[in-house]
Amino acid sequence: MSPLSISRFTPNRYLIYSGSFLMDFICAFVVGGVAVYALELGAGPVQLGALGATGAGLYVVCSLISGRLSDRFNRKHSLLIYSLLGLGACVLFTRATRLYELYLYYGLFHVSMGLYWPTLQTLLGDSRHKRNLSNTLGNFCIAWSLGFAIGHYVCGALTEYGATEPFGWCVYMSLAVLVLTLALSEQEAGEKSAGKDFLARPGATNLRLWKRFLICGWIANFSMVFTLGAAKMLFPKLALDVDGLDRTTLGLMLALIHGGQLCMFCLVKYWHSWQYNRRTYLLTQLLAVPGAALLVWTSHPALYAAGMLLIGLSAGFTYSSSIYYSTSRPPDSKTRTGFHEAVIGLGILTGPLAGGVVAELWNLHSPYLLALVLIALSLALQSWLLLRPVKHIA
Repeated sequence: MSPLSISRFTPNRYLIYSGSFLMDFICAFVVGGVAVYALELGAGPVQLGALGATGAGLYVVCSLISGRLSDRFNRKHSLLIYSLLGLGACVLFTRATRLYELYLYYGLFHVSMGLYWPTLQTLLGDSRHKRNLSNTLGNFCIAWSLGFAIGHYVCGALTEYGATEPFGWCVYMSLAVLVLTLALSEQEAGEKSAGKDFLARPGATNLRLWKRFLICGWIANFSMVFTLGAAKMLFPKLALDVDGLDRTTLGLMLALIHGGQLCMFCLVKYWHSWQYNRRTYLLTQLLAVPGAALLVWTSHPALYAAGMLLIGLSAGFTYSSSIYYSTSRPPDSKTRTGFHEAVIGLGILTGPLAGGVVAELWNLHSPYLLALVLIALSLALQSWLLLRPVKHIA
């Protein structure tokens, strides 16, 4: 069946869900494979952190650019270009033999991702028409987190046979993403007003309250992605070189982060009372505190697993909050979507970089102590913003 015939029978949103699953399956292979291969090439904590920061820095810049470009150019054609760029990076990974080459190709891959995701999310908003926003975003989040969760586990198993083994599979999956992108409909119908499901939420019509939740969503998302970034780039060295875990177990540990996210995405898809609920918003983030603490003060695989799961649950909630408040109130939702992705990139940039420095100065558990401090400061700032009285401004 050709891509054109697929698009005739499949709504855009289902193609986007499928593409999101595959693209983050690829991302899991790239992140996990690059970290393990870099260790094999002799990288230390600072080099690993710098590698993660290289990709994340480019991701931040490209996310901000993409949020504006998505209004000026055809989104399907843009996604095709970005997907081809990602495919090119995956092909180059299969040829890498030196550490500096990983820096170059990892950066190129994140350029493509920084351009790809805001454009795809904007197209997702256009494809929902009058459908419930929470339901659409919930399906999208479930799709990409499932890709990451399965991808990390499979990547860990593949690296048992060779550190570069995942990169060849990335090429084949990137070709599948191109087919799905070709199948997307050319018709684009941008939203002009807030959705009915958004306006029905208590407090949703209060502009000042919405702005506070929007800002808090970005703050919370940054602190959690900082933690995730440190875990995904630096935990492999702790697990493999210090604790002696095998690569399959490492893949399972990283998969549990996204397994926790997946569970939270399933919950928020059907449970809508969390929206504009200050108590739920703050208490859910507290799950990350014992999660990070377990990574700081324990060394047992079962406790590591529990810590990863708790961090994933909290990260799933903060991501859901950030993307919901960023997209639910037009106009300018496309610019806020780009900023939402840029905040994620900033967390991925600073987490491995700062974590790598403190790991070099102290030990490989210390990045998670730094993350614990950041989470506490983030919660304090959000509490101050949300618990202050709010005047009603529509």
